[in-house]
Amino acid sequence: MLAPRLHNRPHRHVAASLLVGLTQPISVQLAGHWLSAPAVWAAPDVNQALSADGPVAVIHLDPDQRAWRCLGLEGPGGPLPGERFQAFHDALQALVAAPQAAAALNLRRTLEAGEPRALDPRVLRACQLLRASNSDISGAELAAGVGLSESRFRHLFRVEAGVTLKRFQLHLKCTRALTLWRDDMTLTDLALAAGFYDQPHLNRTLRAMFDTPPSRYARSFLVQVEHLAGN
Repeated sequence: MLAPRLHNRPHRHVAASLLVGLTQPISVQLAGHWLSAPAVWAAPDVNQALSADGPVAVIHLDPDQRAWRCLGLEGPGGPLPGERFQAFHDALQALVAAPQAAAALNLRRTLEAGEPRALDPRVLRACQLLRASNSDISGAELAAGVGLSESRFRHLFRVEAGVTLKRFQLHLKCTRALTLWRDDMTLTDLALAAGFYDQPHLNRTLRAMFDTPPSRYARSFLVQVEHLAGN
């Protein structure tokens, strides 16, 4: 997401975050501590808040996908090293200059360069099944599909992905909602289409994971969502 400014309260994304000030440093709260830097990264499921008075880029990388696993970053988060990620910064500036799908795909290719951190094939398979399904799959079904007990599978998923299975499933529903969202849809229709129980369930989840429903951003300034799926 590219925005002219952005201020939010502490929240926890399931995805990892790359937060970049496009004209000036940004302030980011990570796990209760504030820091200021031109670019900041946050690992999956780390409490964060962003304060940017100028243009900012927000990039979310799902914990099971190649782009995040290729970065090789360890810990909860911190300033993004400029020298090490110069190709990323160059690709991001090209996207800012021409915000089109081709430039977004080029940015993704830049992030995916290199050897990704290995992900347990059982967890990767479960993530693929969840992404391919439009209906809920229980933890017991996923565990049976990879030959583990449910408790062992849930523990393995948390260790490998950095988030619980339940939060990952809610994250996929949020992603589905953003993909399905159209101006002529009611929030109730959107919630049901994305797999939530009802509109309040959608609102609660979006506030917990993003601090605010996407409609707030749409009222404040133009937002275009490019959904670039892949492992």
